[in-house]
Amino acid sequence: MPKHHAYGRVLLVVAALLMLLSLFFNLGVQPVYLEEPRRALIAMEMAEAGNFIVPLQLGEYYYRKPPVFNWLIYLSAQLFGDYTRWALRLPTVLSAIATAWLLFAVGRRYVNRQFGWLWPLLYLGCGAIYFYFSMLGEIDLFYSFVTLASFLSFFHFYQRGQYALMFSTSYALAAVGLLTKGLPSIPFLGLTVLAWLIYEKRWRLLFTGAHIVGILAFVGIAGGYFAAYAQYNSLDGFVEELFSESVGRTAAGNAVWQTLQHMLTFPLDTLKDTLPSSLLLLFALRRDIWRLVKSNKLITFSALIFAVNFLLYWLSPGAKQRYIYMLYPLLLAVGLHAWQHRQEVGTWRTRSFQWVVSVLLALLALGSVALVFVPAFDFLPDRWVVALSGLLVFALLCYASFRRPDYALQWLLLGLVGARLVFALTVLPQRAHDSAGQFNTDLAVRIHERVGGAPLYLYEGGRISYTVVYKLNRLRATPLHFSKTLEPGAYMMLPVGKYPQYEELIRVPFQDGDFKLVEIP
Repeated sequence: MPKHHAYGRVLLVVAALLMLLSLFFNLGVQPVYLEEPRRALIAMEMAEAGNFIVPLQLGEYYYRKPPVFNWLIYLSAQLFGDYTRWALRLPTVLSAIATAWLLFAVGRRYVNRQFGWLWPLLYLGCGAIYFYFSMLGEIDLFYSFVTLASFLSFFHFYQRGQYALMFSTSYALAAVGLLTKGLPSIPFLGLTVLAWLIYEKRWRLLFTGAHIVGILAFVGIAGGYFAAYAQYNSLDGFVEELFSESVGRTAAGNAVWQTLQHMLTFPLDTLKDTLPSSLLLLFALRRDIWRLVKSNKLITFSALIFAVNFLLYWLSPGAKQRYIYMLYPLLLAVGLHAWQHRQEVGTWRTRSFQWVVSVLLALLALGSVALVFVPAFDFLPDRWVVALSGLLVFALLCYASFRRPDYALQWLLLGLVGARLVFALTVLPQRAHDSAGQFNTDLAVRIHERVGGAPLYLYEGGRISYTVVYKLNRLRATPLHFSKTLEPGAYMMLPVGKYPQYEELIRVPFQDGDFKLVEIP
């Protein structure tokens, strides 16, 4: 093995190990926020009711999402003994790692070993995933893993000619996706199957017993759950809400100008959220790119499946980038394959990429120094250590990128890991020091100290921060419920202005209108 090849592989292995470890670093530091607490609340309430079929929220039926991810939250909480921040976020991190393993296995098998190592690292290194969603106890990365696994299992078993397994595995995974996030799994599955079989001129496989096996797998899993749900509650509200969620994202549910605006910004947002990994798409700027894509079946599949599924969300103004995280690896596969064939075209792409990497590393070094001048980090006693360590690491990587520019991609990946660690040592503690999530966590503690073990309710139909509810549930070891009954001896959170005869004990602010904690005599 040539020495320079061995050196590049060592850098890749080091980058991979550090990137995986960084996903766990300071995972439980920042307070829960956004949709994180809602996922925990539903898991708590299903456990309280002893019924894991019917999702509940504040004692009422919850229809917007089926319960699979909440089951994972519950299992994680059992592992940790409580619904800690770690417990909420562990399923997300494990989903990211499972996705990385899947990409490694498929990429190594159907392209080459180098592709297998780089493909998962580029996916994990997408800015929106690495610096944002991989730190949240949210549905999206788990759903992305299940959906991507459906895509790639379809491809894998097609290549092996095992058509019954091709349909049954991909359809079963799509059913799990349906029970995780709802109806988007159906178009993901349908567009993928149709596009590939039509492209391969094998559409007759749709009229075989193997396809019937797949349909039965899908119906058995999804239909079995909904049949069980119907034993406890009518399906009408569930089905109506799932359809409403999906239609609201399409052009049919939005004005023309919203659709046009979305069509302009959505591809740009995709490129932005996949940075810096999407820089490799620079190498796909070649006249014979379609010939190169067709030179490998996995790359052909990736490009085609990305295109047909991306088009649906491109035309849906309500769509957000997190809805298509499972498409990111398919897009990056094209850029990575083109990068591996960079010697076939002019050197300007390679030189440009190397310069961009060096500039990014230099900016990270300067950004590390800037940390000591940001007032928001004044509370950190060791920020000078973090700043100087970051400066040293990024400066060395920048120097290495000039000395050995042929390893620019490895230097970029190592720089990403360094940036994630600096982020975890500064931004995450700052959010625990001063943020809306921390404010609501502290507010819940104040409410608990006042209420103690007395009954506590939220006025029916009201809405406060779910972070407050999540923290109260943990402190009180029982889920908060709605109530319209002003029960004597109980505490209740009422909308400000309602029942003015009751003294406001604690103000509970929220964007839709403040609430007040009162005691019912």
